[in-house]
Amino acid sequence: MKYLLFLFAFFLMLPVAAQRAIPEHGAVWVHDEAGVLSGSAKAQLEALLQAHRDSTSNQIAIYIIPSLEGEDIDDYAVRVFEKWQLGQKGKDNGVLFLVAMEDRMMRIEVGFGLEGVLTDAMSSRINRNEVAPYFRQGNYEAGIQAATIAIIQTIAGEYKNDAPPVQKRKKKSPWSSLIFIALIIFLMSRKNRGGGSGGGGLWTAAMLGSMLGGRGHGSGGSWGGGDFGGGGFSGGGGSSDSW
Repeated sequence: MKYLLFLFAFFLMLPVAAQRAIPEHGAVWVHDEAGVLSGSAKAQLEALLQAHRDSTSNQIAIYIIPSLEGEDIDDYAVRVFEKWQLGQKGKDNGVLFLVAMEDRMMRIEVGFGLEGVLTDAMSSRINRNEVAPYFRQGNYEAGIQAATIAIIQTIAGEYKNDAPPVQKRKKKSPWSSLIFIALIIFLMSRKNRGGGSGGGGLWTAAMLGSMLGGRGHGSGGSWGGGDFGGGGFSGGGGSSDSW
């Protein structure tokens, strides 16, 4: 009995590992604590994610951190996903793309509502085929852009790439796919809204902001989307991969 009490007291005195802090969402969909994105790239990503939210209601967030600080990437991704309440209430149609630079780890965390299309296998394929080749070359900005486009294409049923990009493409920016993505989202918006001008107009505004290098774009709530929060339920779907 004394031995058990001693063990109990010993474990109580052990230091409890502090959990890594999570910033407030703040209606910002691209959080770059590691400073790997240029201002124009961040503005383009914000515009693309807003266009996708406006046309589909899906909520995709990108979070780039220097280090996990000893945390497990799966656990941390779930905590971020839940705190930011990604996805709409009743739909849970959120996605988190988390990158930990020093740990050389990345994870796509998927809400319940999108697990049927953005499966574990597809998430891993995106990480391995789209992101990792760029990251290994030190082109982190292009890798994050490629991941975002591939996630949107997968949700729309348009992602087909089955092999890593060849070396000849290493300096080519994935933004060459934006016109194609723009057309898909615009047509989906017109179809879903019966030809109304709401989705198309917002997409046009987002694309103009992107082409102008994000001039006039702030990091506040103007890019936040209409129905933020209320989701946040993830069943652990997605994939964690290294590069």
